[in-house]
Amino acid sequence: MRVRRYRKLIGELARFGSVGVLCVAVNVALYNLLCHVGIGSLTSNALAMVVSTSVGYVANRYWTFRESDESGMTREYVLFFVLNGVGFVITEAVLWSAHLAGFHGRLTSNAALLLGIGLATVFRYWGYKRWVFRESTAQEPVKIG
Repeated sequence: MRVRRYRKLIGELARFGSVGVLCVAVNVALYNLLCHVGIGSLTSNALAMVVSTSVGYVANRYWTFRESDESGMTREYVLFFVLNGVGFVITEAVLWSAHLAGFHGRLTSNAALLLGIGLATVFRYWGYKRWVFRESTAQEPVKIG
């Protein structure tokens, strides 16, 4: 039972990480494409974030957390966006804290960025499991014999 739970968790974490990499790639590619066609940086970033977050929702709903209860797409989608917003704030707070502490170099800024992304990723995974893609409440049939 315990081995099965760990296998499930490892698979889920691998899928979650893969989705994250895909979303970053979508975000960066779309941001650059939009900037290239003359759309401003902030607008390009906002549009790229909405698209990549939407891709993330679909991939997580139907791949990473496919065994979770479905509680309504609108509810899940809104919570998913809110949790991504909180993750963004976590990353920004770590960067801001590093800046206030006097870390302005490229290496230390990137280290702070990676720390912020890491903390935000842990928060997102926890939040998605807790509020968005909750465990199925259906009972497995008891096997006798």
